[in-house]
Amino acid sequence: MELLSVKQAAELLDIDDSRVRQLLRAGTLGGWQVGGRWLVDGHDARQRKERGSAQGRPLSERNAWGLLAALSGQRAPNLSDAERSRIASRLRNMAAHKEPPVVRLSQLVRVRAECRRYRVHSGLLPILLDDPDVVRGGVSAAARVGAGYLAPGRAEVYVRLDKVGKLEAAFGLARDNAGGNLLVRVAPAEAWPFLRADAAPGESADAPAAVVVADLLDSDEDRAETAASELWQRLIDDLQERSNVG
Repeated sequence: MELLSVKQAAELLDIDDSRVRQLLRAGTLGGWQVGGRWLVDGHDARQRKERGSAQGRPLSERNAWGLLAALSGQRAPNLSDAERSRIASRLRNMAAHKEPPVVRLSQLVRVRAECRRYRVHSGLLPILLDDPDVVRGGVSAAARVGAGYLAPGRAEVYVRLDKVGKLEAAFGLARDNAGGNLLVRVAPAEAWPFLRADAAPGESADAPAAVVVADLLDSDEDRAETAASELWQRLIDDLQERSNVG
């Protein structure tokens, strides 16, 4: 088996070392921690490069959330009119071309949140998913937002940075980068109003469909990508309908 250092993998994939570590922590790039140092599965890294999933420059964190908000028909906060115009133009171009747009979406918004993987007792997952401090994402929100994808025994949530410690203590979360059954995405505070747009204060929430599409694509699973593609097409159809009406 070929093993690469984080630096070697970053050079191969043409991304930053920090992004390689993020992929490793999320479990979407194969690797192991040995003596506190990451070793990357070279075969997995080369397959990822061949798929082209690391190509293309991502948007900044706030513009990534701006694009997801625009795709959802919402006005992203903290963006200038010029930034909103560029995002709208990008979405129109993605909708008009026959390239695999969901793959491009995944590239554009990949730095939207920090990923942390944990192991939690399966009996606590339903309670955790109803906690008002989290927003259900990915596999945990897919069925509710109309994506035909289920992954029993796994959960994905968004949490604000200032709430992570509270969640870890309340549910006994243990970091497990290799086999954890809970993926926590730490979202910036600015994204929180958008993530909870349809939720009442003090109640649990599902991430908007556009966010769920991006989450499913991060899993690098064929079934998840198929479900994401179908949901993407519905979102694009809705976006074009709103544009025609406007």
